[in-house]
Amino acid sequence: MTDAALVEIIARMSAGVLCLLTSAVLLLNARRSLAARLGALFGLGAAAYMICASPTMRDLLGIWQHVIEPLGWLDGVFFWWFCLALFCDQYRFRAAHLLPAIPILILVPLQYTVSDPFWRDAMTLIKQSISVILFLHATYFALLSLKDDLVDTRRRFRVVIAVSVGLSAVILMGLEIVLRGSAAETAYLVGSALWLLALSFAFALWALRASPEMFVDRKEVRQHHDSEAAIAAIDPVDRPLLARLEAAMQAGAYRETGLTVGKLADQLKTPEHRLRKLINSGLGYRNFSSYINSHRVEDAKEILADPERARLQILQVALDLGYGSIASFNRAFREATGEAPTSFRRKALMAD
Repeated sequence: MTDAALVEIIARMSAGVLCLLTSAVLLLNARRSLAARLGALFGLGAAAYMICASPTMRDLLGIWQHVIEPLGWLDGVFFWWFCLALFCDQYRFRAAHLLPAIPILILVPLQYTVSDPFWRDAMTLIKQSISVILFLHATYFALLSLKDDLVDTRRRFRVVIAVSVGLSAVILMGLEIVLRGSAAETAYLVGSALWLLALSFAFALWALRASPEMFVDRKEVRQHHDSEAAIAAIDPVDRPLLARLEAAMQAGAYRETGLTVGKLADQLKTPEHRLRKLINSGLGYRNFSSYINSHRVEDAKEILADPERARLQILQVALDLGYGSIASFNRAFREATGEAPTSFRRKALMAD
């Protein structure tokens, strides 16, 4: 065994152990959090990938590679699930989220039965292409609503996970495809192993120090929004700001299309970070859009239940409330009430 192969094995084994440690820590802190459980699953898949990405490691594993390697193949799917659950407070795991895993699971047994190198490489390329798409989408999703996130630790983590994990995975998979079988493959394997070890160490430290506020069960998100107990617990220093915020909401500030926390902070003449903290820690909202939607949906319910406005189109209601499209209005209304605006209006008018 060459020195390069030995360095690679040590680095990959160490990275795998750190990933397993991260999974264990996330499971211990999971409580009822789906995001933490999916994070633990991602750590398990990452450990499998660390170990089985190297031909040398697969040879050492022997028959055990057939047990471990499929988990590594699914790591892109696990990462995608983790990001969706972590960065979307109302995320629900649906059957459609299993779709990217199906072609990978079909390819797993074929990979071990097909002997033709061309078809084996083709199957590997398909699997890696699916993973690249999922990593890119997870990265895009993490950055998409960055400014909307009111949880400070989670907002910073969005950037970290997007750059370090998402882009690293895409770059490494691309290099693996390009350099496979070339003279530079050995250098790539050693370099990628050391980089993955560094990432694994960083995320193990993060898991040990992760704030509990990052992992909240979906059912707990709305528990204390605007409750008297929550408002009473707000720091007296922030009470004047709360009064200005409530006055702005009563005046209909939430109806402004494209309203952001930065724009609202400017209107209230207060630093953005202070307004973020008030809405998050004081009122219990984890996303600025959730706070704005809570006011918009209450208005929408009143409008839709009004017989005198029964002929007002749903699209017009959405636009009047500040939504940029009827799709975003329908989604927000359904999340808040459990039904579509048209269904709510029909029931409300029939009750009258």
